[in-house]
Amino acid sequence: MGMRKKKILFVIPSLAGGGAEKVLVLILRNLDRGLFEPVVVAFEAKNDYKADMPGDVSVISLGKKGRLDNLRLAFSLSRSIRNERPDLICGFTYYANYVAAIAKRLSGSRVPLVFTEHNNLTLIINSMRFPSLKRALIRRFHRDAAGVVCVSRGVKDDLVSNWGIPERKCVVINNPVEIENIRRLADERPVHPWSGDDIPVIVACGRLTEQKNFSLLLNAVSSVSKSCDVRLIIIGEGAQRPALLSLAKELGVSDRVDMPGFQANPFKYMASATVFALSSRWEGFGNVIVEAMACGAPVVSTRCPFGPDEIITDGVNGLLVPSEDAHAMAEALSELIGNASARAGLSKEGRKRAEDFGARKIIAEYEGLFGSLLRASRAASRTGVYRVQNRLQDR
Repeated sequence: MGMRKKKILFVIPSLAGGGAEKVLVLILRNLDRGLFEPVVVAFEAKNDYKADMPGDVSVISLGKKGRLDNLRLAFSLSRSIRNERPDLICGFTYYANYVAAIAKRLSGSRVPLVFTEHNNLTLIINSMRFPSLKRALIRRFHRDAAGVVCVSRGVKDDLVSNWGIPERKCVVINNPVEIENIRRLADERPVHPWSGDDIPVIVACGRLTEQKNFSLLLNAVSSVSKSCDVRLIIIGEGAQRPALLSLAKELGVSDRVDMPGFQANPFKYMASATVFALSSRWEGFGNVIVEAMACGAPVVSTRCPFGPDEIITDGVNGLLVPSEDAHAMAEALSELIGNASARAGLSKEGRKRAEDFGARKIIAEYEGLFGSLLRASRAASRTGVYRVQNRLQDR
């Protein structure tokens, strides 16, 4: 056809282990190379996904020096925009979004800018320092976005209701999972002293942060352990490790809890779990729920905003319990641990549900969005009128 590939500059704070980072890696692995040429700019050099990155994608690191480095980052990114001359810029996470918006202005580029929102923006900003300043910045820079990808309906509703983002700019695209790759990795047997035991093992996975609320899970496991021998493996790393270890000791369950840190292959743990549990206070989507379903693990999740209740039909392909309710979590875990047929039913339906989020299907939606924004941008450059929002409505 002779069409020039469109270069997309993906901007992300880092490629350290996390949900948004994993989504970007899956997009890079599956994006149609006949149409698009991806380049990544990361603020920090840390990359937990080197082994999964496609060889044809260059990653430019801006060498972030600290929390107050934002302005230098914006200038460095503006240089990368001028050097790379992308056809479209796509920010990953709210922080990358607003640095990309500043950098685009500094660079003088007029290419479309896409934001992707991967979390409950209202709750995450309210939990940070200087929330008023951050709210003002985010509201201001969202005006520069040609389109906003929301990973769940809840994220979209939050942006429209609480942030004043026009609904016409927002597109819901759920997070992708590579089902076949997950199942291949799930077939590996975990090298763990508990993996061969008959004792029930609950598995959880996520950064050790306030958002993930692993303290609730420790309290629930403490309750369950009073009536049944049980183990808990929490996969992930983060600032709350010392506090969680201390709580496990205080609850008297240290010998029942293992926290092996970040694992390149968490799926082998999920596949061998008696139950997979998500205890979050909030999410953007809840990737790990779909990943655990793909591995065949029965899932119990808090009904936190947003994502779990968009993935799970309670009692059909998983169980939902109220957020911040350790008693309800303990009851759901006990119910499944004691009922093999209920676990089998949730496992079967969960596997089916996971198929709805297959990477090829989801990334085709990204490609469709990128294509519509690029066409709108070309039309705008010819007419001098920017009609991206109308194009988004037409999709």
